[in-house]
Amino acid sequence: MKILLITYYFPPCGGAPVQRWLRLLPYICQKGHSVTVICSKGGDYPFWDPLLMERVPPSVRIIRVRAIGMTRIWRKLTGNNSELPYGSIPTKSSFVSRILIWIRLNLILPDLRIFWNPPAKRATNRLLSQNPQDLIITTGPPHSTHLIAKSIAKKFRIRWFADFRDPMSQIHYLKLHPPGKIAMNRLRKTEKEIVSQADLNLVVSQAISDALPDGHKLVILNGYEPRDFEGLKHNDSPFLRIKYVGQITAGQDIGLFAELFENLEREYRLYMIGTRLTQDEETKLRQACHDRLMIKSFVPHQEAVKEMVDSDILLLIINRLEGNQGILTTKLFEYLASRTPILCLGPPDTAAATIIRECEAGQNFDYHEIPEARKWLEQLPIQQRTTGNIELYSVESQSDILLSAMQSKIGVDK
Repeated sequence: MKILLITYYFPPCGGAPVQRWLRLLPYICQKGHSVTVICSKGGDYPFWDPLLMERVPPSVRIIRVRAIGMTRIWRKLTGNNSELPYGSIPTKSSFVSRILIWIRLNLILPDLRIFWNPPAKRATNRLLSQNPQDLIITTGPPHSTHLIAKSIAKKFRIRWFADFRDPMSQIHYLKLHPPGKIAMNRLRKTEKEIVSQADLNLVVSQAISDALPDGHKLVILNGYEPRDFEGLKHNDSPFLRIKYVGQITAGQDIGLFAELFENLEREYRLYMIGTRLTQDEETKLRQACHDRLMIKSFVPHQEAVKEMVDSDILLLIINRLEGNQGILTTKLFEYLASRTPILCLGPPDTAAATIIRECEAGQNFDYHEIPEARKWLEQLPIQQRTTGNIELYSVESQSDILLSAMQSKIGVDK
């Protein structure tokens, strides 16, 4: 089977956006399928992690299509060195920034990366004209990527899978900063067209699948790669090492961390790893933790995995937003594989809390249960590791489900 994956984010881009398909591709290639990737070149990436290129199977053909770098334009228009918003909308910004954000939310739909679509679409047309494929897979965010395949798949009569790593019209940052009624209606119309026209929609959680419009849908969890954890060791420590690995996104209340650690009655260190904190967020944490707060800037993925294993507690916080039941980050599955106990802050009915309970991988506390969470931390043994069954959440298990769906749609239904 010949498969074309269209994705804005691909190594050397780092961070969460690339992990899902970076893990699935080796299993797809191992089954003898041919994969071509069309991705952006010079795009606006949250992080750079060139070492991730070593994990791309050698047989994968990569076609890089230049993207307009919006970060430089953003900084020029706003007159400062602030980062282009990624996965969130700033709550505090200048007047010029607020105007630009309004334009983005109401006029540039579905997202800012849509300016990459014209050259990416031309590259896709050239490829399919010269080398026909059996299946196109588009993955978002950015959900504008799905629009590349919406017309092309029909033109070339190729099966199309649309992969939703996050919701589209109900994505978390739109909950806090909703666009106007006209823009939201346009966004929902586009979402409905994508989901109804795709031969299959891959979704990262059941709750997100249920929230999408009607269409053919299949839940493929992000999963963890067992090989990433081979040979890694948990070392002894005289104090409790508590770590949060990754970004803080819209709706994640870092004030809960400050409240949790302010009166913690045991010796500990809190590590924020690969986390960009605002000045206000860092100030809150330092006031609560004092010299026990350690901040590390972005680290390569494999180093982040080592940090997870060599920890005594891993922190997870569910975005405090309507419809947060379906939020399942890639990080959760890596947390499971690290065998480090997880302290999750969020409602008990979320998909993340359910998985943590089923795998006996830690404890979940609601946002108002900070005193109970603190007490649990104070009593937890430093050397404790988790032993629950997590095999279902491996990438290999999830790739088997995906490959079965591919064979069904391409091998039988075509």
